[in-house]
Amino acid sequence: MKTFVLKVLGSDYKIKADRDGEYIYQVGKIVDEKMKQIHKQFPQGSLARTAVVSCINLVDEYLTREQENEAKIKSRIYQLIEKLERVM
Repeated sequence: MKTFVLKVLGSDYKIKADRDGEYIYQVGKIVDEKMKQIHKQFPQGSLARTAVVSCINLVDEYLTREQENEAKIKSRIYQLIEKLERVM
């Protein structure tokens, strides 16, 4: 397990992970960017509030992408089934 130091909203956080360093730093960059965006929208909010709202936003973005990907896969499967039915 490796230790990484990520800077989020100007603070350093030590993270232990078995993942590739480039991946960990990419995750940290995404979190930092999202927290900066939320902090800019709600500058009077506490760090905890900023973190929670950021997490909610990130999970929403993730789930939305997952649903879009699932819909694309289903659509492609139905297209392939239709092609197979025409051939048979």
